[in-house]
Amino acid sequence: MSDLFQLAIIAVILLGIFIAWRAGQANPEGTGRLARRIGNVEKELQGKATAGDVAAVKTDIAAVKAKVDAEHELNKRTFAAVQRIESFLIEKALKGE
Repeated sequence: MSDLFQLAIIAVILLGIFIAWRAGQANPEGTGRLARRIGNVEKELQGKATAGDVAAVKTDIAAVKAKVDAEHELNKRTFAAVQRIESFLIEKALKGE
């Protein structure tokens, strides 16, 4: 009984290895074709992003940041003005005017 059990375990292991090996071959995209495609993409992208492009993007980001900071300051001033008007109206309403 023990020998039969051991043979069954060995058979299951070998079957698993065989299935894993066959499933690896079922890959529709071969590694050689994939490597050629990646090489083509690398050739197309080579030299597209230059240091000048990166510097231009950094300049654009700095300009956008400056605009956002200016808008933030304007929002703070507007909020303060609204609070002043609100407190004035509440004070006027409490006095009954």
